[in-house]
Amino acid sequence: MIEPLLLGHLIIFALSAIACVAAIPQARKIQHPGTREGFVVFLGSVALWSGGYIGYLIAPTRSGKVAFYILGFVFAFVAVAAWLYFCAAYTGRPPRHAPFRNLILGTFLFFIALKVTNPLHNLYFTTEWVTEPFPHLVIHHELLYWIVLGLSYAAITVGFFVLMERFYHTGSDSRPLVVLVGLSGLPAVATIIGGQVDWLLPLMYEPPGVALFAVGTLFFYRQRFEGIRLTGESDEPAIFLDQDTCIRDYNQAARRLFPGLEESFGKPLTAVNTALADHLTKQDVLAITQNDETRYYDVSSTPFLAGEVTTGQLVTVTDVTERESYRKRLEEKTEQLEALNRVVRHDIRNDMAVILGWVEILEDHVDEDGEEALERVLQKSRHVIQFTEVARDFVESLSEDADAELEPIELQPLLDAELAAVRDSFPDAHFQVSGELCDVSVLANEMLSSVFRNILENAVRHNDKETPEVTISCEEDSDTVRVRIADNGPGIPDNQKDQIFGKGEKGLDSPGSGIGLYLVHLLTQQFGGNVWVKDNDPNGSVFVVELPKVE
Repeated sequence: MIEPLLLGHLIIFALSAIACVAAIPQARKIQHPGTREGFVVFLGSVALWSGGYIGYLIAPTRSGKVAFYILGFVFAFVAVAAWLYFCAAYTGRPPRHAPFRNLILGTFLFFIALKVTNPLHNLYFTTEWVTEPFPHLVIHHELLYWIVLGLSYAAITVGFFVLMERFYHTGSDSRPLVVLVGLSGLPAVATIIGGQVDWLLPLMYEPPGVALFAVGTLFFYRQRFEGIRLTGESDEPAIFLDQDTCIRDYNQAARRLFPGLEESFGKPLTAVNTALADHLTKQDVLAITQNDETRYYDVSSTPFLAGEVTTGQLVTVTDVTERESYRKRLEEKTEQLEALNRVVRHDIRNDMAVILGWVEILEDHVDEDGEEALERVLQKSRHVIQFTEVARDFVESLSEDADAELEPIELQPLLDAELAAVRDSFPDAHFQVSGELCDVSVLANEMLSSVFRNILENAVRHNDKETPEVTISCEEDSDTVRVRIADNGPGIPDNQKDQIFGKGEKGLDSPGSGIGLYLVHLLTQQFGGNVWVKDNDPNGSVFVVELPKVE
């Protein structure tokens, strides 16, 4: 018949082992890999620690008892290492990247070796067979045992410290963890006084306390730790919600931004901050005013899944005030450009049309001395009107949506129409087509005419020959078509070939020939094409416009 005292010890250690083994499947559901690995090993080592003591109590021989005791002794040390691994991984300190990890591992293995070889040196413990209170092998702990025990408790304390630090950063309630720590520490008293109390054996009684702590921590983790870990990793305001959108945790940044989170654990988010709850499903930014200052935030949500079931979500609030301010400035500039466009299109253009009409009437009323001056006035008036057209197209291109709808445009009729227009505008220039224009469709919109009109007019205006000559040719391959517009002008130096389009420059600040070529560059980009310039032979320039074809 088993002695009641022995039976009591067996039951306590058996329950400890069973509880830890039963908790392992739950621990394997932890999503974070490092945290999951550390906690599974922690539970397993505590179970083996308890199992070693069970073997020590029931083994029939001295050697068997010593072997089982050493087994439990070793896994007690493994449990300490697993606890530190869990704490480091949980708080965002990857154990595999820890400094001096090889030294730490070497020290760990050294102490394991000392424990395994204790029968050779007896530095950890010695044994004595006694018959009271029942026949058993008494363990007498030596100095090295107490030194290592002290170091182990110091390491465990470090793990608790980093956990508490994370809890403080997230503003979480750490009282349940403190209670668990207190309960797990009670068996340590039994370890210390085990040799002085008749109904206690000189063992390490920590396994039941550690098992209680491990299982309790796992339950606590499933309820809170996942949210605490995620919110703690974020420097931005972060809130952890359960599947019913009730608040489970938040970090300090979130508490500062939303003071109503104080003492809000378990409350629905809608009851704490309606605006934030509404923005979980909205696409617009959240405006928050504090201390007479309004800032803007993006609200994003990351769900947690257990299989296909959503178990919670992490709400992250990102400050986008600078981006929102920049967007508003862009909207203001767009409105200003549209206002400028109206002024250019209506006021300036109408006034210049009136001026041009009166100047044309004066052509029959000036003498020969005034004909040259009148002609210059006519040229400048027509140039101003043409400039208003370019400015109008430029502003419209800037006002276009970045994803403006494109459609197939027949290239040949469009080029024919633009050639006819420039021939009327520049009767002294010579325009010709080399070969045949490509009978294809390209992906663009009605603004494509501005691309070719600006290049053709630019080829004449900046030409220094008495008779400007402009030649258009076209070639295509399987995917694109290239239109070449060559002139006999002065040419463009190599160091200005990109600058004339404003490429690499700040738009209108570029040292190009005006907004016409910058408009060409913007539009070809919108069409998914490209434009560049190269030297003509023997002189002049060749502008190449490449556009994607449409079948």
